[in-house]
Amino acid sequence: MNTILSLVKKDFLLFWKDKTAVVLTFAVPMLLIVIFGIIFMSGDNSGPSGIRLLVVDEVQSEESAELVGFLQREDTFNVLTERNLADGETAPLDRDYAGQLLRTDPGSYRYVLILPENLMDADFGLNFELLYNPQNPVENNIVQGILQKVLFSNAFPLLMNSESYGLTDEMRDSFDDELSEVIARHFGGDPEEIRAQFDADGFWGLGGSSGEGEEGGSGESGSSDALGELFNIEKTQVYGEGKNPASQSVGGWAVMFLLFSLSGAASSLFEEREAGLFLRILSGPATRAQILWSKFFFCGLLGLIQMLVLFTFGHLLYGIITSPAQLLPLLLISIATAAAATAFGMLLASLAQTQAQANGLGTLLILTMSAFGGAMFPLFMMPEFIRTYISPFSLVYWAMDGILAVLWRDAGVLQILPQIGVLCAVAAAILAIALWRFRKGDLFR
Repeated sequence: MNTILSLVKKDFLLFWKDKTAVVLTFAVPMLLIVIFGIIFMSGDNSGPSGIRLLVVDEVQSEESAELVGFLQREDTFNVLTERNLADGETAPLDRDYAGQLLRTDPGSYRYVLILPENLMDADFGLNFELLYNPQNPVENNIVQGILQKVLFSNAFPLLMNSESYGLTDEMRDSFDDELSEVIARHFGGDPEEIRAQFDADGFWGLGGSSGEGEEGGSGESGSSDALGELFNIEKTQVYGEGKNPASQSVGGWAVMFLLFSLSGAASSLFEEREAGLFLRILSGPATRAQILWSKFFFCGLLGLIQMLVLFTFGHLLYGIITSPAQLLPLLLISIATAAAATAFGMLLASLAQTQAQANGLGTLLILTMSAFGGAMFPLFMMPEFIRTYISPFSLVYWAMDGILAVLWRDAGVLQILPQIGVLCAVAAAILAIALWRFRKGDLFR
């Protein structure tokens, strides 16, 4: 038993000697706790917030302004009603400009609600138009469910109070009296107290909470089922018609595990050093630079093969590739992603002193980039400041954006040049730092 305890003590001494590995052992789970806390326990835990919703008010009436106000008070949305002009002034959004934003910048704008000129239906009702890009099905269902809740909870009293339909105070009072009787008969209570509640809070002061159940409903059938005959929402899907939403999941997991695979392959440099392989290679005609470049090309090709295999598997399973025209852009974005991921792995190997440090640091950074870049969770679940100021600094963000552009929006080579350019620039910059670190380090000693 003493021998076993001595060996255990030896292992602990070796473990604690590597201070960086010790820190990373505890830092990685702590980071995951923080990330999940940000996503699921931020604020009052009321769900996603700050989803951009472009609202075009073509009516510019008192009723339409009130509807816009209801939407602006909903925390889920960041309602945008104006655009900036060249002279520094602002102007109300119009449908052409909002539709153009939806098509040219789908990463930032995916929903446009239009209050058309025939908003107030002649037969007592409201008409709306919705342009949407259901790139993420969870986000799409939440957005359309919240839209239904807001409209269903607030638009009916707006109709009742509108003078456009010739409703008199006597007609509205009669409606409230009859409704109070119906509620008391079916749910219990005193009709006079219910009627007094109407006078104090309005009709939807009592019934508004019933709209909460619509929040998780599907946007595809909700407008006809939930809103009934009073509300007509004409929907136009801008991108993704006939596409499988699994393209986001396939792309996200492919990028994340690409980083894990290539960081592990690059950290194998330590195993080759410990085995004395470098010294034997250097005794021949090979140079340090050639060894490093050979490792870069090997890992890059391995990563490219891995991504292509995963996309092929995803297509066989979910049919994510819908056109031969997608193949060349998908190949190019895969090459750029593999190059950036390989450079990242070599940077880890150049910064770490041991393989344990490289593995721990790699796990920490990969999980962080995957979470904030949209591979682990849809970006809309993140707080807005993370989506705006942190996510774009992750190579996962640009890889995901390029992959989705090809698989979901049928983007061609020209359309994904910005993503390819960023990934190639990241690969070049990181690789330059890694090579400099290798020259200064003791990898070949």
